[in-house]
Amino acid sequence: MTRVLITGASGFIGSHLARACLVRGDEVAVLTRPGSSLDRLQGASGIRVFTDGYSDVAAIKRVANAFRPQVVLHTAAQTKFAETDDLADLNASILQNLSTLVAILSALAICDQPPDAFVRTGSIAEYGDIKLPYVETSRENPRNSYGASLVAGTQYIEMAQPRLPFKAVTARLALTYGPGQSEDFFIPHAIGRLLRKAPVFLHRPHDRRDLIHIDDIVEALLLIADAPDKAGSVINVVTGDAPDMAAVARELQVLTGAAPDMVSSAPPKYDPILLVSDPSQMAERYGWSAKIALREGLERTVQWTKQSQQAEMNA
Repeated sequence: MTRVLITGASGFIGSHLARACLVRGDEVAVLTRPGSSLDRLQGASGIRVFTDGYSDVAAIKRVANAFRPQVVLHTAAQTKFAETDDLADLNASILQNLSTLVAILSALAICDQPPDAFVRTGSIAEYGDIKLPYVETSRENPRNSYGASLVAGTQYIEMAQPRLPFKAVTARLALTYGPGQSEDFFIPHAIGRLLRKAPVFLHRPHDRRDLIHIDDIVEALLLIADAPDKAGSVINVVTGDAPDMAAVARELQVLTGAAPDMVSSAPPKYDPILLVSDPSQMAERYGWSAKIALREGLERTVQWTKQSQQAEMNA
């Protein structure tokens, strides 16, 4: 049994990780911001909950001393920052994603019994506008505040690693989807609307994005947490494929049983964005590759959404 502390467990990836750790017999605690909803953890009994947030080093240290985690999975991050003329999004991304990371690292470094491993979820958004496919040694050129704040966090971890009493790894994830994800993201947004017989409009239909199912992400993150020294400081957790978003939307239209005219798109105004990364390091170091094909993953997500909508109607 491993003692696992998960930040961001009220969110999509963190909640799936918490449930998976319980299933494999780990002792699980979650650290959330005060007032965070724990709806995603309903029915997951045996989880110890701390609501001390991510900014107070002393409070986080008290959590670490109380629980004594052997593994910390840091999934807490804000993914969207509206760009403003006064550049307020830059400061917000630093406060939400970088300052909190540094506070957690600081607390873990000085707690009574530091963990063995710290695994942080980064993103392929860190790479940005560079040569494809993205490889871990690439010089990043992020396109937005979110990507820049994550790159800064990655580099802070690498800089601080000689001073940390635990191994720290950034796992750069492909665009993750699956049951329980917010409709703020494209796949659950499209599924929800199509099942409600509402139209879906694609503003950038020919962008190509590496999409990965949450179950594959969870499996990979736990492999890294169990043997962090294999990973290096940064490792991609990706499929290596990048389907066209218009093709994904058409697949969802078929899987939901929606009429073909429920999906439409704008004429291309911009060059398509291609997000595809090299998966070879996870394969070589852990023998891991994504197992859930896109159609299967989309079908699972559609079925979960149907059941969720039906449960809401019956409530």
